[in-house]
Amino acid sequence: MGMSFQHIRNATSVLNVNGKKILIDPMLSDTGELPPVPFTRSLRRNPLTPLPVPLHFFNHMDAILLTHRHFDHLDKKALSVLNKKMPVFCQPEDQAFLHKAGFINVYAIQQSFEWCGIQMKRIKGRHAPGFAAKLLGPVSGYIVSTPVDGSVYIVGDCIYTPAIEEAFREYQPDTAVLNTPRAQMLLGTIITMTAEDIVRIAELFPTTRLIAVHMDAISHCTFKRQHLRSFLKDRGLEHAAVVPDDGEVIDLNTAAI
Repeated sequence: MGMSFQHIRNATSVLNVNGKKILIDPMLSDTGELPPVPFTRSLRRNPLTPLPVPLHFFNHMDAILLTHRHFDHLDKKALSVLNKKMPVFCQPEDQAFLHKAGFINVYAIQQSFEWCGIQMKRIKGRHAPGFAAKLLGPVSGYIVSTPVDGSVYIVGDCIYTPAIEEAFREYQPDTAVLNTPRAQMLLGTIITMTAEDIVRIAELFPTTRLIAVHMDAISHCTFKRQHLRSFLKDRGLEHAAVVPDDGEVIDLNTAAI
């Protein structure tokens, strides 16, 4: 059947795997419908960019995969328009909220879960260093795989840690989706991965295809696509990662980068 990844906007994407469309971290609001991000330097309303697809595009999803429930990963628009009967896969800390929001089939993944021939392994992460991690709450990544299609590591809003590096080393994912907007809190704390992390992962795990997302759409994200593309080009690493535009589809069955 093949596997593909469609970047929608920010961290929202669609993973087509084993004939199923899995919607990841749905933020579906129109431009400016969401407030500024708390505890950050920006007072701009979010998102900064529109959806590249109409809302009815999301009527055809088969499941939802949620890394965590900050509003730029799950917003009120998504809660109002998405089919509440769809299975939702999440970290245990978010299960009660999703039930309360009206979703009927919510599956909290402790370690791993299999659905329709698709294996999902949860990788615990940290959204920020030190005390800020407690303020921002729990976050997870997921390795999604099938025996035929291979594996995709949806890293989520996780900063680079030894545990994340160990997950790459243990599972050797064919593809990894990295949130690399260099998002900053009020005092400058970095709460996502960065361009430097792409370089580090690319050097340590050269057989893993890297896709960089979560840029341009949210006001506290200081690193934009153009910045990342220039950063990689200046270092002769423009092939180290794909930096998709909103709406772009990537065929994951072609040869790895």
